[in-house]
Amino acid sequence: MMKIFKLNYLIFYFFFIVSCGYQPLYSNKATNLYIYKINSFGDKKINKTLINKLELYKDKNGKNKIELEINSKINKTTTSKDTKGNPKTFRIEIISQIKVIKEEKISLDKIFSKSSNYNNSSKKFKLKQYEENIKINLIDKIYEDIVAYLQTL
Repeated sequence: MMKIFKLNYLIFYFFFIVSCGYQPLYSNKATNLYIYKINSFGDKKINKTLINKLELYKDKNGKNKIELEINSKINKTTTSKDTKGNPKTFRIEIISQIKVIKEEKISLDKIFSKSSNYNNSSKKFKLKQYEENIKINLIDKIYEDIVAYLQTL
């Protein structure tokens, strides 16, 4: 009896998933966007990562032809110190300004910003690795925001 219930549930679940019309949110097939040129200023590492991710949208079949300007920077600040004056916590903020250029005119200008706080560590190598992971995650979140924004054009 229990096996039949589980089998029926599994079949129902399968048909629900197959017929629900699921499409990946950041799939370039769902958009008419065509980024034909990307200019970048500021932090080269952030811009390179964003540009590599935006390469998906260089589909010449897109009807909405745009040029992008990306200006990125990263800020690392000490948010608190211990009694000896040594850093206790840090904050990393990544800011990317996106300018959308259509027909050689800036049509939209938007700033995307993400930040994260983290604790200091006496193990500097692990701290550096942790900072790099935070940066990668923040860049990914900014990329997702940029794509969502561009798909509304």
